[in-house]
Amino acid sequence: MSLINSSTKWVLFLSTSQPEPDSRHILDLVYGLSCLEQAGIHQNDIHIYVDGKDRSNIVNLFQIASPTAYAVKKSDDFFTDMQNNTHENLVMFVTGHGSERGIDAVTPITPHCLLGALKSSPNLEKAIVYLGQCFAGIFNYVKAGRVGTQEPKEPNIIFIGATELQESLSTSTAEMFPTSPQPIPWLANLFLLHVFKWISSPFDVDGDSLNTIMDSYKYAGVMTNRSHKAIKASEFIRLMDAYGELKNAQLTASTPTGNTQIDMMNTIRLQAMEQKYLQSSYINNVHQECWVLNSIPAQSIEI
Repeated sequence: MSLINSSTKWVLFLSTSQPEPDSRHILDLVYGLSCLEQAGIHQNDIHIYVDGKDRSNIVNLFQIASPTAYAVKKSDDFFTDMQNNTHENLVMFVTGHGSERGIDAVTPITPHCLLGALKSSPNLEKAIVYLGQCFAGIFNYVKAGRVGTQEPKEPNIIFIGATELQESLSTSTAEMFPTSPQPIPWLANLFLLHVFKWISSPFDVDGDSLNTIMDSYKYAGVMTNRSHKAIKASEFIRLMDAYGELKNAQLTASTPTGNTQIDMMNTIRLQAMEQKYLQSSYINNVHQECWVLNSIPAQSIEI
């Protein structure tokens, strides 16, 4: 039986160590909510966990995607709720920041922490976790598969990451939402964007006549890499322009005029040009490649 037509908990998750999360990360999940509803997933099966002090603003942002007033809990509540889980399956979408310490939170969420919460969750048979944060690869190469045959069996867990041990790239997009007459722009996590698009309108990528989790991985990976090529092609032109501007600023700043105010402004301009060049260089040098852990069950689990 497919995930949509069985006992599945669909989780939109954003934790942060800061007082408020980035609005772009919230909008990643707002778009995800829109796609889940479009896919026919029942509202009672969708659960939202987003950190932040301004709870009313977070709730209002989700109403861009749906007129339904969803209860938006905090990230800590997810781990509490999983101790009392009643669903057979879980599909989880993680956005936000990440590092070598794990998913950004007041106490960073490590692979061991997340894996332990899922493995110990009662009634859970299968879990699919899409990780959109930077350095998602630290969740790779962990014991996610089912171990042992004794009852109760551990759940099979599939981790799918937007990137390995590098940053996860985002880019400007504008998408339609049910409650808005105009497309809404934001800086979207590309991999999650395409995962959500596939879920809202799935199709069989590998030709086995099934719309499976593996199809979502392949589709999102192809579309993300295609977008990255276009981004880097245009960014390379900006990099060359930024390099020329940086060289000119270095030359100007290295030749004092004797006017303190002018010399100060030349130094400030140099710093701005250095930042512009480094930012453009960063985009051109980051390599993002998605990955899937525990791929065998991913080939047969239908959406």
